[in-house]
Amino acid sequence: MKKQSQKKGIPVEPEGGGEERWEALSNCRDFPFLVQNANPDILDLFEVQIKEYLNMGELTECYLNEVPRSVCWYEGLIDIEMLLMEIGEWEAL
Repeated sequence: MKKQSQKKGIPVEPEGGGEERWEALSNCRDFPFLVQNANPDILDLFEVQIKEYLNMGELTECYLNEVPRSVCWYEGLIDIEMLLMEIGEWEAL
């Protein structure tokens, strides 16, 4: 049985789960906290954005002008609280 996020009632991966679905995200220290507080669709988007970033041969000026917030978080430029606050703003739209 899947757990429900206490904050939003969103189904989340069971304890120890999600590592296969969100391979890049699961390597981050805040991954368990992120899984408990973010919508799985957002996590899927972040996974795609981070994998794209990791697989880039060279960062272009165009990319650097619009770096996804997930990549900023991944690189430690913003903390998990800031990322979650922005996720809340996106979900409110």
